[in-house]
Amino acid sequence: MRFQFKFQKLLEIEKYREKDLTKEISVLKNKLHEEEKLLVFLQSVLSLQQVEMERKMHTLGDATVFILFESYLSKLNHDISIQEAKVKEASMRVSSVQNALLKVFKKRKVFEKLRERYENEYKEQALKSENKKYDEIAISRFYYKGRKKDIC
Repeated sequence: MRFQFKFQKLLEIEKYREKDLTKEISVLKNKLHEEEKLLVFLQSVLSLQQVEMERKMHTLGDATVFILFESYLSKLNHDISIQEAKVKEASMRVSSVQNALLKVFKKRKVFEKLRERYENEYKEQALKSENKKYDEIAISRFYYKGRKKDIC
């Protein structure tokens, strides 16, 4: 008779969920990184355009150019605020999946420790049973040897 853990399926399910969540975190972190890169890019474009506008202001250009610059800069500011919201949302999703992964990890560890404890108990019982059989064999041999001496 071999050891069989009665919660083995649950342990396998938790391992599978942990694997899936790990993959999901990887994808989400990559997405977060891309969103952050886009945010940095937009911020750098904004600062470059602001410098360009200041340079044009010193050369006394046409008023329509300044109006166009102003509308472009306001659009960039709007895009940056939208991108910041996307980064915040992606960051929140990563943290929520990390929390879920932590819960699954803890649950899997509990099942593994339970499995280890049950396996150790099974081994102890098997050893006791085996020792009991050997004791019975030794007692019966001793008893039959004692009977043979009495008969002779």
